[in-house]
Amino acid sequence: MQHDVAAFADLSEDGLHEVEAGGIKILLARDGDRVHATGAHCTHKGAPLKNGTRIGNRVICPWHHANFDLATGDHIEPPGQGCLNRFETAVVDGRVLIEVPEGAGEHRPEVDPAIRKAGGNRIFAIVGGGAGGLACAQELVRQGFDGRIVMFSDDGETPYDRTALSKTYLAGKTSDDDLPLVGTGGLDAIGVERVTEKVERIDAENRTVHFAGKDGVGAGLAYDRCFAAPGSSSATLPVRNADLPNVYTLRTHDDARRIKAAAESAQNIVIVGSGFIGMEAAAAFVSNGKTVTVVSQETLPFASKWGDAVAGQIVGQHREKGVTVMTNTDVAAIEEKRGHVSAVHLSSGEEVPADMVLLAVGARPRLSIFGAAAEEAGGVDVGPDLSVDASLFVGGDVAKFPLHGRDYATRIEHWRVAEQHGRYAARAMLGETSPFTGIPFFWSAQYGPIHYVGHAKDYDECHVEGDLDAGSYTAFYIKDGNVIAALGRGKADVTADLHGLMLASDPTPAKTSLEAVGWQPAKLL
Repeated sequence: MQHDVAAFADLSEDGLHEVEAGGIKILLARDGDRVHATGAHCTHKGAPLKNGTRIGNRVICPWHHANFDLATGDHIEPPGQGCLNRFETAVVDGRVLIEVPEGAGEHRPEVDPAIRKAGGNRIFAIVGGGAGGLACAQELVRQGFDGRIVMFSDDGETPYDRTALSKTYLAGKTSDDDLPLVGTGGLDAIGVERVTEKVERIDAENRTVHFAGKDGVGAGLAYDRCFAAPGSSSATLPVRNADLPNVYTLRTHDDARRIKAAAESAQNIVIVGSGFIGMEAAAAFVSNGKTVTVVSQETLPFASKWGDAVAGQIVGQHREKGVTVMTNTDVAAIEEKRGHVSAVHLSSGEEVPADMVLLAVGARPRLSIFGAAAEEAGGVDVGPDLSVDASLFVGGDVAKFPLHGRDYATRIEHWRVAEQHGRYAARAMLGETSPFTGIPFFWSAQYGPIHYVGHAKDYDECHVEGDLDAGSYTAFYIKDGNVIAALGRGKADVTADLHGLMLASDPTPAKTSLEAVGWQPAKLL
């Protein structure tokens, strides 16, 4: 059915407009004398895309920076699963008309199983069943690969939203059923074979993935191309009683399920570590009325990454919410009573009562499958196309890759970067030779979102725009006269606009350019 939704003259040339037709919300984007129409909400968490950042015919979601093509509705940058539905439009007598088929919705599947080609004899292996591995498999199908896709994943589950575990899942706002990214049968539908045995090593010279096999006897799969993104495992503490039943680490869905169940009856929760996992969990627990103590080796958590001003705002908010943050100290001993932890003794002399303990002391990239040299180096060095050699590509937590627009390579343990790597690696496996140019983006949830775009290994200056005390600001990180990263919170967060500028023109825009427009990157788009 055709719907008259707007006057063409009312649509700005570079704006985004939301209308309703056929009972669904639709996003309009004027493109010259044409109008594009797609679903109006992000397929990731449902953000209204009318508030997003537009770069030509691309829109960046305002919440978690997923990217969509406004002309086709295609999902072109993670996170999330699913594309926007596209609707036919016409401009007649100055009015915008939209054709909305009966029963249409805002979204369509990420990959239509009907496009899966078959008949090829090549074998592409994917080591790792997380977001990166899933993204690689989907992109291979999207690009028309017709051979076997074999995914190795010892997680025991189909790919799920790991980012939610320390945030909304522990807070009770996300259920177990909400976590899967593709649902039961989603991989089967696009012809992905899953092997659940643990990979022991990748023999790049002989192009073989070695794994234990169902009977425990060594087995192997010869591949034509392989993408490896095995992720990380949780670090722990070399302290007696760290293996007690109510001492936990958080990495997997099973970990989170056990922690969530234990927290229901626990009152005094001690979190060892003040990184993202620890502080997100602290926010989730204290919001549910728990007594939470964070034990940190640092003088000010996050200061080494984001500076004293930003770190002070974030940690100050935790304290205002009731979290006790104990700094410049470490765990000296874990006290046991009747087979469970009862207290944590600190190197500073304090004793903290504990009904449960979460060890959030970092992650260890899973490097053993690549050999001793990778373990010693702390990562796998890859080329601009994420390749180790012509047949092996590596991404996610374990990959040390050249960062676009910089003069160095780095490892980035961000879930979204792993997805970006997976999408890109699929195309590289099929012969694309252009370098990986993805812009890193990371989000955290600590009483509201924290958005971080770009990458600052170090910086000369941090310029803050907005109201730091009120938690509404953007902090710009500057190196050699260029903005290399930014962190945003609240209404003054302009990281999506900066992300757009980094994509459109320069991954490290000049400080002077942003100063000239009052630190409003949207004015440079």
